[in-house]
This record gives sequence, C-alpha cells and structure tokens, in this order.
Amino acid sequence: MTALLCAMLSGVMFYFSQGVDDVWWLAWFAPVPLLWLAYGPAKRWQVFAAALAANACGQIYVATTYGEVMPVAAMVVMVFGWAALFAAAILFAQAIWQKLPPTATLLAFPAVWTAIEYGISLISPHATWGALGYSQVSFPAAIQIASLVGLYAVTFTVCLLANAMALIGRGAWKAALPGLAAIALVLVFGWARLGQPQGELIHAAMLSDRDGWLKTVKKLDFGASHKMAEQYAQAARQEAEKGARFIVIPEGALVADPAWRDRALAPLAQVARESNVTIVAGLVTVKPWRNTAFSFLPDGSHHIYDKRHLLPPAEDRFKPGPGPGLIGGERAVAICKDMDFPSTLRSDAQAGIRLMAVPANDFDKDGWIHARMGVMRGVENGFAVVRSAFLGVEAASDAQGRVLARASTVQPGMVRLSANVPLGPGPTLYTRIGDVFAWACVVLSLVLGAALLKRPPAQA
Repeated sequence: MTALLCAMLSGVMFYFSQGVDDVWWLAWFAPVPLLWLAYGPAKRWQVFAAALAANACGQIYVATTYGEVMPVAAMVVMVFGWAALFAAAILFAQAIWQKLPPTATLLAFPAVWTAIEYGISLISPHATWGALGYSQVSFPAAIQIASLVGLYAVTFTVCLLANAMALIGRGAWKAALPGLAAIALVLVFGWARLGQPQGELIHAAMLSDRDGWLKTVKKLDFGASHKMAEQYAQAARQEAEKGARFIVIPEGALVADPAWRDRALAPLAQVARESNVTIVAGLVTVKPWRNTAFSFLPDGSHHIYDKRHLLPPAEDRFKPGPGPGLIGGERAVAICKDMDFPSTLRSDAQAGIRLMAVPANDFDKDGWIHARMGVMRGVENGFAVVRSAFLGVEAASDAQGRVLARASTVQPGMVRLSANVPLGPGPTLYTRIGDVFAWACVVLSLVLGAALLKRPPAQA
C-alpha cells in the first residue's frame, strides 16, 4: 500500500509538471516519494515497480499530445523506455544508500539521472526532448545555471532537491544540508543574473496564418504561393509601420519551385527594402526538396538556411542543411527541431549570436512543450529568441529565458504578436566549455557504480 501511494503521488506530480499543464514547481517534488520509499525497508522489486508506474503515468501526456501523429508502438517504447530507465536510477540510488555513506547517496540519484538523460540525447533522433530540466523554463531563476554549464545542470538541481528532501524524510539531515546549500547558491546566481542590464531593444513581430498555410501547401502553384507572400508582406508592412524591425514567419509558410521562387517571394523582399526590416520566412522548395528559411534584409540581399535536424519519418525526403543560419548583425536563424540540439546551437553561438529567429511548426497541443526548448537554448548561449510556429505558439524570450510575449497559433486567421526584445549578451561560459558538467555526471555515476561493486553490503 505504501509503494502504491508513493507511485500515485509521484505520477501525478510528473504529469502536471512535464506536460502541457506546466506546473513547474511539482517537478522538484515528483521523485521524493519514490526516493523516500527506496531509502526505507521496501524491497527492490517494489521500488522498481512503483518508480516504473509513476514515471510511465507521468508521461501519459505523450499520448494525449501526440496520439494523432505518433505511432502507438513508438509511444509505448518512449514512455516505458524512459520509465524503465528512471526506475533503474531509483534502484541505483537505493543501492548506494544501502552500501555507501549518506554523502554519496546525496549525489547518486541526481548524477545518474542526469547522465542517463545526457546519454539518451547523444543517440536519440529527438535529442534532448523530454529532459526534466525543461520543466523549469517557467521559473527563470532556476534555469540561469544553464548559462554556465547547460541544460543538464537544471536537471541535476531539480533531482538534488528531491533527493535531499527524501534523505531528510529518512532522518539523514547532515547528508542533505550540503545539497540544500548548493540549490540555494544556484537560485541566488539565477536571481542575480536576472538582474543584469539588458541589451539594445529590437521591436520584433511574429506572423502566422494557419488557414492560408493549409491552402498553400495543398498544391505547388505560383499563384497560391505569390498570394500568400503578398498577405504576409502586407502584414509585415503594417507591423513595420508600428516599429517592427525583425519579423519571423513560420516554418513551411510558403511553397515554391526554384524556377519561380524569387518571383513568388518578391513581395516580402520589397517590404524588407522599403520598410527597413528583416523578414525571416519559412519556405519549402521542391526539385530538390528543401526545408529552408529565407531571410530578406533591408539592403536588398537575402540569406538561405536549410534545416539541419529533420523530423523522421515525415521529413525523410528533405536534405539536411550544411551549416549555421547566420544572417549578419549578430543575428541568426534556426528551424524548429534544430533548437532541440544543444551542441548545434552552441556551435552556432560561438559566432556571437545575440538574436535568433526560429520559424517552426508544432502539433497543436505541444506548442509550449516545444517552444520552451528554444527558450533554454537562448539561456545556454546568451541570445534572445523570436519564434513563430504553426499549430503551436508564437513566443519571444530574452537571453535570461523570460517570455516577453506569447500567443497560441491554433486559431483561424492571421495571428500577430509583437514585443520589444533586448539583444542577448552573446556567448556564455557554456557556449565556450560545452557539456563538461554532463560528462562529469557520467564520470561520477561510473565512480559510484564501481564503488558499489567493491563495497560489501552494510551491516544491519
């Protein structure tokens, strides 16, 4: 009965903190009942079953969010694969508690779960999707640590608090106190970084017309594409008259054949020149198939960027792009799923990016789940993010991860959103040193595992 209750409590907290409900503070406590169970007299199979059930139930949002677009088999593997790994991490922490000093237990669960998440990101086609650290994007003070050592420091911090609380629940106060002190330092740093001066303000606008997109993509037609470009051009001109100097239009908003591409996009190029505005628009071209972003600059030039990380199997026909989408003036572009890959964006950011345009395309219900991944990349690398997505959310965030404006694009007609976006400071410590912290967690987990194998069971 105790194991069942712990599983239910943790499952509910995982569900509401990681899914579309975005109750971020529950993530700090979601593992506590399971860790408390593990540090008590419960048998290993009970602990494993409770942790497996809790984590799997917590990911029911995967089915409710992606059920219409993801095969059932893929969802089952994703949900129960993650849950099995999480349960294994809890058992690892239990073994450390039983055989090694309490101080080792404090670090065991945060280190091994961080190492597991990082390992998955290196081999998964979806990279960092599902990482616990993303649950904290709505709590900016907690994610500033990512500017030093990346996303996985956020995951570690959340797990560290849960572990400390579980140890306190089992009377191991002395072991837990250093963890609480470390968390306090992380939050103090976060609040201090949030108080830093902002950069120059850029008035940005996001445009998204779902109805027009659905009509345009049904057939490859110059007239339809040109008409859609004119509609976006008209909206862009109106936003420019209100002061906008940086406008982003979603991924795949327009479709073109290379033979008449430039003529179809001419209205956008004209507005960029006449209104002194940069316009970044998503475009699908055929012969060959390419998922691109066209950036029209005020001087009449343009840059073409090809998406580098494609969504399988829907985008298998596209060819990945060769490199970063730098457009000058410390600005750049990345497309949708590109933002799920920290190493890609970290490499781009070394060029000194301070503002990132992100044309995107979501799946109706997952808008914020996906958008917050882009927000995290901005914190990691010191750039603001202006993201416009079909079937999701338009959002602008600063380099500290504060969301400046946000609107749902799951609605008819042209959705417009604007915000004064401060330029970010540019490359951070994380941009320079990369995933040192994540690798440290991998090494620490291996060291603890080796010590576990050598140490005889603790005497009763």
